[in-house]
Amino acid sequence: MTEETAPGDNNKTVDLSNYSRIIGLEGLVSGRYSMHFLAQLYAESMLIGRLNPARVIQEIEALEGIRESTTKSPTQFSRLPLKGLWHKHHTVDGIPSLAMNIKNGLKRHGMPLFQQMIQEAKEAGEERYVSPEDVPALVNDIVSGNLSRRRAAKEETGEWIVYAVHEEQNYYLCLGTHKTKDAIIRHDIEKNCTPQFPFLKDILAPLNQ
Repeated sequence: MTEETAPGDNNKTVDLSNYSRIIGLEGLVSGRYSMHFLAQLYAESMLIGRLNPARVIQEIEALEGIRESTTKSPTQFSRLPLKGLWHKHHTVDGIPSLAMNIKNGLKRHGMPLFQQMIQEAKEAGEERYVSPEDVPALVNDIVSGNLSRRRAAKEETGEWIVYAVHEEQNYYLCLGTHKTKDAIIRHDIEKNCTPQFPFLKDILAPLNQ
């Protein structure tokens, strides 16, 4: 699939097929990704610059049984309008994603180093205070420590790869975010993916259920 930019854009040619080969998508799941999914990957990584395609490819490799994932396990949508489809998290760069994972890490794991310091003070029968020298280690444990613990527990969160399972194979349909309304994702899939993969008509649950 090839698209050309306007002459005013230095006559650059966007070759999505070549892009798919470069990032490893074509060699990994040839014939099982939508052109919509590929166009989203290209736009998010090459035009907007907010997505590292390697993060998405890593999660597809995990779904294909090639590698381990550090993000949450794949989940099937149980409610309309996406009922019948699946999604898998992929990590993204940026402060919002980092903050969300740290926040979730604090909820799940707390501050182990700080708790250890409190326990040591109790056992010593001493009243101790946090000193300026303690702060770097405590911050590192809250940030890097909790991120490492989430990766080890395969709990990292991020944005979505939305896919369908057909005849025991995964078909990658689109990218999604927590802020994207499910109805919009459903509309995009019906409009852009169903013509390429007609079996989606049998997978997508009727909206009038």
